Amino acid sequence: MLFLHTPIRIIKLLLIVGPFLFIEIASAQQPGKLRGQIVDETKDGVELASVSLLRLPDSTFLSGAQTNNNGRFQMEKVNPGRYALKITYIGYLEKVIENVQVKENETTNLGVITIAQNTRLLDEIVIERNAPAVEYELDKTVFNITADIQSMSMNATDILEQIPMVELDEEGTPSVMGQNITVLIDGRPSRIYGDNIETVLKLIPSGIIEKVEVITSPSARYTTEQGGIVLNIITKADRLVGISGIASLSATTNNNYSPSLNVNVTRNKLGLNNSVSFDFDKDLSSSSVLRENLLDPPFTIDQARNGTDRDKDFSYNGNLFYQFSKKSTAGVFFGVGRDTEDEIERLLTRTTNNANELLSSYDRDIDGESYTWQYRGGVDFKQTFSNDDHVFDFKAYFSTRDDKDTEIFDQQSDWEELDYLQNQRTTSNDLGYTVEANYVQPFSEKSRLEAGLRGDWEKEENEFTMKEFDEETGEYIVNTDRLDDFISHTSQFSVYTMYRTSIERFSIQAGARLEKSILKGEQRILDQEYHTDFLNLIPTANLSYRLKNEDNIKFSYSRRANRPWWRQLNPFVDYSNPENIRSGNPDLKPEFINSFEFSYGKFINRFNLFGSLFYRHSNDPIQRITTINDEGISFTTYDNIGTENYYGLETGAGADILPKWNVRLNIGLRKNEVLGFAEESSAVSFTGRFSTFFPLPAGFRGYAFARYHGPRAIAQGTMKGALISDLGIRKSFMDRKANLSLRLSDVFNSRRFARTLMQENFIETSNYHRQSRYLTLSISYIFGELKAENNDRSNGEQQEPSMNETPPDM
Repeated sequence: MLFLHTPIRIIKLLLIVGPFLFIEIASAQQPGKLRGQIVDETKDGVELASVSLLRLPDSTFLSGAQTNNNGRFQMEKVNPGRYALKITYIGYLEKVIENVQVKENETTNLGVITIAQNTRLLDEIVIERNAPAVEYELDKTVFNITADIQSMSMNATDILEQIPMVELDEEGTPSVMGQNITVLIDGRPSRIYGDNIETVLKLIPSGIIEKVEVITSPSARYTTEQGGIVLNIITKADRLVGISGIASLSATTNNNYSPSLNVNVTRNKLGLNNSVSFDFDKDLSSSSVLRENLLDPPFTIDQARNGTDRDKDFSYNGNLFYQFSKKSTAGVFFGVGRDTEDEIERLLTRTTNNANELLSSYDRDIDGESYTWQYRGGVDFKQTFSNDDHVFDFKAYFSTRDDKDTEIFDQQSDWEELDYLQNQRTTSNDLGYTVEANYVQPFSEKSRLEAGLRGDWEKEENEFTMKEFDEETGEYIVNTDRLDDFISHTSQFSVYTMYRTSIERFSIQAGARLEKSILKGEQRILDQEYHTDFLNLIPTANLSYRLKNEDNIKFSYSRRANRPWWRQLNPFVDYSNPENIRSGNPDLKPEFINSFEFSYGKFINRFNLFGSLFYRHSNDPIQRITTINDEGISFTTYDNIGTENYYGLETGAGADILPKWNVRLNIGLRKNEVLGFAEESSAVSFTGRFSTFFPLPAGFRGYAFARYHGPRAIAQGTMKGALISDLGIRKSFMDRKANLSLRLSDVFNSRRFARTLMQENFIETSNYHRQSRYLTLSISYIFGELKAENNDRSNGEQQEPSMNETPPDM
């Protein structure tokens, strides 16, 4: 009997102790490692793809990683066994690798894994990562900035030159399809970063720009601000774990230098992003104005200017954020900017009669200095609920600017009355506040309601003092007739609501924004006050239809209001150029713009074609108007005159000819009319843009770019067209962390800006040229590990923190 019970006792003992022995043996095994590289069909590494380790046979999620900048990943401390690996990335087909064996204390190298693009796209049409990759969304076009584009660019100005539809004027101010625009940076108005948009764009390094949104038919979410089109520059706001960043330096043959540094430091739930940039410019420019005054008797005024601008600009921006939970984040942003400009000019003026006899002349030397300080800051809060599309966000921010300008005019002439020495000083102070809140309520996977409110308050002061040198006393005497003391208060309050839904192949978005604007101005020298109120209802509608072959048709309508700003309203008369006097107009009204757009997109593997028809009609457009008096002196101001019509066809095509060789071509046909003048103006013109990146020996990549914009009608005349071309090469080093590029800008030195005004009593032709042909050498280096933060990115399920490290070269 004892013999019989002994095996039973042994079996019971093994059943009790066995699992613990197995666990002990398993725990004694040394874990292994798992690594590999994810590439796309062109064999480029895919950055930030998600790699999930799944237990077999039940596919339970165990851990995850994300690929680094060259597509590589590595998982540490993986217990020996058999697993499956799932790879996902937006815009690409999910890929699962089964039967992955991990051995004890060994590294399993899966080698190169290729993932394919998802060519079946539903609500949006996405073009693969070309130069640049393009996403055609329901209410905007998104240009994702590739490494090629970044390496051939110093700053945001260079980036915008690569974007179809965007044009830059002689000062570097952007426009879209010939229309004025509102520029946003990470959704905030560019004015909080500086008064001059051209300076702001130069101080945004190209390496931190992730994408550019061109919103030709803005939804109700966007305020009208200063135009009917919105350009939103999105910087790389990825909240990354650890320490990472990018350092860059650009230098040109015309003595321009642009160093910058961006550093991201994140620990647990707290993160700090710092961006500091400098810009040292020495710009040579020349301009001329030739005006034939058709008076009795007729005569001609000929002015030629040559100048040198030396700018020293600095900008710092910081973003501090804290993640209370996976669904709740609060942040603070702060910054400071400094702009110093020294300007030396020489202006030559000649007045002649029809017999080319000299009636008068003078030479003026201008020495100017400008100093500007800019401060900004704000807070933001974002709360995501159980559904990622269910969101509430709140923002409040401010900006303030102090500007001091001094100019000395030393004018010499054989005509004694034209000989004088003058000193003028301008002081400006701006202060602005903004508070806004937005709420999105989803009703289903395909429908949602969005609503929000916003308030803006802005105060701007401008003082001007002119002193003339008195030869008798040897002192400067204030000219009391030329003083300016203007202050403006602008308040704008708005609410909006917008609904979006999809019904089978249709996607619809419709909304409206109600805006109340209050403009108050006070000209204290003249003891005059100005007050204007606007109440505007701004409707918007977007509709798209996806065909069975996945082609996409889209229609958009928006009504916008372009309100005047204080420099257009200030009645102060500027006599800085006595032949061309300028002033604002306090009686300006807002300009209303109705926009219609119809587009079609077709996508076949590596080839894409996109076309857009648009029409814009402006009532009471704010026009810059020039007239002359009986003495032939021109007077320029602003006025609401007539109407403006803008018609256009924009087409774009892109193709990957060979791996790593892509070509992009955009062609536009436009017609615009400016009506309401004695001499009405209209113009039909072509625009074109060509760019290509192609492989070269020794790992180099070549770059060629050309852009042509034809003539355009303006109030009282036309702007001439111009052709611009660039060439360059680039190369990546140190596992793609370092980039070196060389770019020749404006190869044929043909970048000119010219306009002609033709009226009953005068014809004026003006030309402007800034040195634009030069070589640019750019170097950038990415440091740190691009590890993704442990957050909820997709469906609300908890994800494990990234474990990837940069493995050695495979």
